[in-house]
Amino acid sequence: MLSSDTRLSIADEKRLIGIIFFLFAVQMMSWIPRFPEVKANLGLSNGEFGTYISLTSIGALIAMISSGHLIQKYGSRRILFSSTFSMCVAIVTLVHLESESLFILFNMINGAAISTFHTAITAQAFQVQDRAGEMVLSRQQGYWTIGAFVTAILSGILVDLVSITLHITTLSIILFFAILYFISKLNPELIKRSTSEKDDFNVFDLFRSFRIDVLVSTALACALIVEFATGDWSAIYSKESIGVSGSLATIPYIASLLALISGRLWIHIVLRRIPLESMVKIGSIVGGIGFIGFITASSMLIEVSKAAAFACAIAGFTIGGLGSSFLSAALHTAANARSPQHSAIVIGQLGAVNAVLILLTKTVIAWTAQFTDSIAIALIIPGLMLLSVAFMSRVVKGI
Repeated sequence: MLSSDTRLSIADEKRLIGIIFFLFAVQMMSWIPRFPEVKANLGLSNGEFGTYISLTSIGALIAMISSGHLIQKYGSRRILFSSTFSMCVAIVTLVHLESESLFILFNMINGAAISTFHTAITAQAFQVQDRAGEMVLSRQQGYWTIGAFVTAILSGILVDLVSITLHITTLSIILFFAILYFISKLNPELIKRSTSEKDDFNVFDLFRSFRIDVLVSTALACALIVEFATGDWSAIYSKESIGVSGSLATIPYIASLLALISGRLWIHIVLRRIPLESMVKIGSIVGGIGFIGFITASSMLIEVSKAAAFACAIAGFTIGGLGSSFLSAALHTAANARSPQHSAIVIGQLGAVNAVLILLTKTVIAWTAQFTDSIAIALIIPGLMLLSVAFMSRVVKGI
């Protein structure tokens, strides 16, 4: 049995972090496919429920600003344990609630716990990335995407078989102990608590030390928005604009997820032959043009052939997902390399800025769809944003 001082091999550390990313996604996403039941429990309208869910970002932003400093001061073990406990308890509580005020409170707690856990485990991925000398983070994000994919399918199967409370409570208890087990296995490589007095901080220090890398933050928001837009609009576009059935309308999103998984898991093989800066240009140009081109073609074919329009939509969302799949990992790595601060602090601060930018962009996309009465026109925005990453690719040069 390993002692607490025995170093793990790079392969073991990557494997354990990948498993934790996978389990994190399963826990985080487990209750989302069952939102209609949560809304019914609370007796809310669509507008009220959407507003309450969006309040997750308040807890998330607070956590993003502070979690990096907490990890640096106390080490990642304590932060991972506490955020795992908070996340599991919050999600279990949320599916039992009928009180709106308590739902808002626990939703913000859940957002804070998720953001804190994400910051801590991503900082660990950066640590093994430095040891391995290759871009490991993309694969870890691939495992997260697999977890999100698996839990979406699992929840879809269970929705008509078991109650939401039994499903989420049982799953959360199992995941709580599973995540803690793998965190314990990772213990020899976990970020240790700081013994330096300079790492003590107060509330004002959080804001005084806040740094915004404008170029990386802008590029990251532009790189991620296709993924968010696909999740928000692919099924709605397929069902309402093209006219396919509800069961078929999820196919573009599933195809996009599979493209994201493929790109994230295997980009490291491509990078052995092609420099990262070149791949960022290729991914953003191919992804952006392919996304815009096929979605535009889809909208033009609706009156001619719904089958052809749907096939083009699937192709557009898939190419957009594949082109953007590895950009997040590349840009997070660039942000870490460009900053003198601890990686956990960089991740938290970058996440806080990105959350605001993504929220604003998603709002613009939604209102563009509303005013133009065309989802296809609105989707040109994320396509152009992805394409623009090619002009910011210099941020990854030399990493």
